[in-house]
This record gives sequence, structure tokens and C-alpha cells, in this order.
Amino acid sequence: MKLIGFLIIAAGLVLGLAAATTAYLPRLDLPDEQLVGLTLNGPAGEVRPEGMPPHETGEPMATSGAELTAELLAELRDAGVDRVQVKEFSLARWSGKWFFLLAALGLLAGATLVRLDMRRRLAASQLETDRAPGAGPATPTTTTPEATLAAITDAINSLRRDLPHMTTAHDREAAIIERLGEVQAVHVPAFVDGRERLVSKHGMSGYAAIMDRFAAMERQINRAWSAAADAVDEESIDCIERAAALAEQTRAAMHS
Repeated sequence: MKLIGFLIIAAGLVLGLAAATTAYLPRLDLPDEQLVGLTLNGPAGEVRPEGMPPHETGEPMATSGAELTAELLAELRDAGVDRVQVKEFSLARWSGKWFFLLAALGLLAGATLVRLDMRRRLAASQLETDRAPGAGPATPTTTTPEATLAAITDAINSLRRDLPHMTTAHDREAAIIERLGEVQAVHVPAFVDGRERLVSKHGMSGYAAIMDRFAAMERQINRAWSAAADAVDEESIDCIERAAALAEQTRAAMHS
């Protein structure tokens, strides 16, 4: 369903763009009263003297800025000109308006299919999670973003709680590397994999707000891990404190 939706959206965009090109190109088979008085926005027609080589371009019958008159329309039609480019827009003169409307409906239908597919995936994921309550830690495919964020927050807060009681720098560095390493390897990818669930629940703007805070938190976690690996305890602990604040901001964004 999602693939079909995206294909419909792509087709709608192509059709809409093609139809839009005729918005200022009225056909000359329209009645004179709809065309007389309009201002050309480009040259129209071509005067070709006898014997002119086919690859050469003749002089235009009318230049940009000229006003369409009944006489000029007759000359253009006799010369076989189908359309002219004008400065004024009118729905009545727009030959592609129905195709543009069809394209808009296609975009709406495609977006609806994509959204329905996301809701279906969300419901299936929720059902899979609910079928096994108390079955131990959920795998990344069934863990909800809320549960994943809670696991990340727990790991950060456990370090904030335990580090002051560790007597050696080696113990502190080892704890940071071990616990944040698990966050980096397991919980961060699991949260990112919950994109469809987050978009379905919060919309694209809400998802962007959540991921903005989450990405900032992830950067602090990575810096804390790297600092611990380089035996720079003070910087690592500072990054953990900043990650804790950003985790709370992420949680708030998910519940706003």
C-alpha cells in the first residue's frame, strides 16, 4: 500500500507539473473575446521568407509585450500557431486545469494511502507487543519508542547515580564505556527504527521536534563514550549530564 501511495504521488507530481505549464499558454482556438486584449509574454508566430534554410529562425510575428488584437489572432491562426504565452491568467483559458485538479486529487489519495499504511504498521506493531506481556526485554522490532527512550534514560541516570561512588577512574571509565556502549549498539538504533510509529502518532512536525532533541542527546552520549575511552573523566561526566537533560526534553516532546 505504501509503495502504491508513493507511485500515485509521483504520478500526481508529474501530471501537475505538466498541466501547470499551460496556465499561461492559452489555445488560439478559443473565442476572440477570451483572447483579445491579452498581453504577450513572449514572441509569437514566425515569419519565414521564401528560400530561408530550415535550420534558421525567422522573425516573430509579434514580440513580447504586444497586445493581442483580432487581426493579430487571425494572422497567428493562419500561420498554424496553436498557443501563445501571455501575462494574464484565467481559469477559463487554462486548458490543463482539469488535469491539474486530477493531479491534486492523486496527491491527496497517495498521501492517504501512505498514512493508512503507517497506521496499519503501527497497529500491527502494537498488537505484536501486547501479545507477549512480561516475556522479558522486547527486541528492537517490538520495543516501542517510549520504552526505548526509557531504557536510554535509565542507563544515563544509573551512571549519574553510580559514578560518584566508584573509587577509581578505571572503574568509572569502564562503567561509562559498557553502559553507553549498549545504548549506542541497541537502544539508539531501536529508537530510530520506530520512525513510522512516531510519525503516525505525532505527525511529521512532531517527529522532527522529537528527533531534534534525540539527535542532540545521542551526540552527547557519543562524546561521553569517546571521552571515557580517552580517559577524560571530567568531560565524559559533563556530557552525561547534558545527555540526561536532553533525554528529558525528548520525553517531553513525545508527550506534548
